[in-house]
Amino acid sequence: MAEADDRRRLDAIEEAIASGATRVTYDGKSVDYRSLAEMIAIRNALRRQLGIPVPGRRTVATFRSGF
Repeated sequence: MAEADDRRRLDAIEEAIASGATRVTYDGKSVDYRSLAEMIAIRNALRRQLGIPVPGRRTVATFRSGF
């Protein structure tokens, strides 16, 4: 049952992120987040708990020849 609760919470957070809101309401509960960064961190933690891949950061290497 906890997994279903986590899934509903994840869906609500993802919907709020997409709409630009920082208040999330699910199952009659309401949560105000301080920032988008906080919401993304919680979304990623919920995804890991549910076994859903979390998008990673990409790094691009650069090269300078020194000439």
